[in-house]
Amino acid sequence: MRIVLTGATGRIGAYLREPLHARGWKVIPWSGSPGVEWGGTPAVAVDLADARTIVGELDRASPDVIVHLAAISDAEAVRRDPDRARVVNVEAVATIAGWCARNERRLVFTSTDMVFPGTKASSTEADEPGPILAYGESKRAAERAALEAPDSVVARICLLYGPTRNGRGTFFDQAVAQLRAGEPRTFFDDEFRTPLDYATAAEILARLAESPYCGPLHVGGPVRMSRYELMTRVARGLGLDESLVRANRRADAVFAEPRPADVSLDTTRLAALFPDLGRPPVEEAVRRMGS
Repeated sequence: MRIVLTGATGRIGAYLREPLHARGWKVIPWSGSPGVEWGGTPAVAVDLADARTIVGELDRASPDVIVHLAAISDAEAVRRDPDRARVVNVEAVATIAGWCARNERRLVFTSTDMVFPGTKASSTEADEPGPILAYGESKRAAERAALEAPDSVVARICLLYGPTRNGRGTFFDQAVAQLRAGEPRTFFDDEFRTPLDYATAAEILARLAESPYCGPLHVGGPVRMSRYELMTRVARGLGLDESLVRANRRADAVFAEPRPADVSLDTTRLAALFPDLGRPPVEEAVRRMGS
């Protein structure tokens, strides 16, 4: 099977190397940056703001499946430049979905739990989205575009955790480094998600590439928890001092946009679709990933 992987050099793209290579698939990695590699394979530099280039490269690659990860995922960047965010996060998805529809190919599109307003716990796939962040609005519009392709799945990804594998440090890496250095760090105890480790998320996306499932699917961990609980469990798993993990509240911080309080996801459908899928506890997951 031939797969075009957009955003290949991003956070989750780096974790997809193992499950995709293990299946023996031919992967054509795309990146927004020229001159980069994905697991030793030169990535194709594609500007997602250029629809003609997208179509031309898809024609050249002729993939069976497109796993579309690439997006402007920084919420503040989307807020500051909504026009560019619409081009990259929405219009590019529409272009890719249109190509898939015309050529009868499969699309695995990654969305976010931020399409929900955060007013209830454990949202299901049947619940109506209602984003309050500009980023969530762009991804909700992209979901609609992606589902125009008949053979498509919208994987709503929750908060992911784990060490970087693309050489670019993340909030998680910084937090773990501070805890290792014996420095306290605060995390919200009143903002809830269903966190999942990067390695398991990558395995799920690889499975979706070969699955007949279509429509929205919630991709998250089995347990609803706050960021504070998540990082307490990360510290425990790594043998770090849990007392350095301190709690604060969203009211203690100032944001340019309101933040949804609870975008935890019900993952019953995911568990039924892949009953043999292991989603390890946080403590085990961070040890496996070598945080």
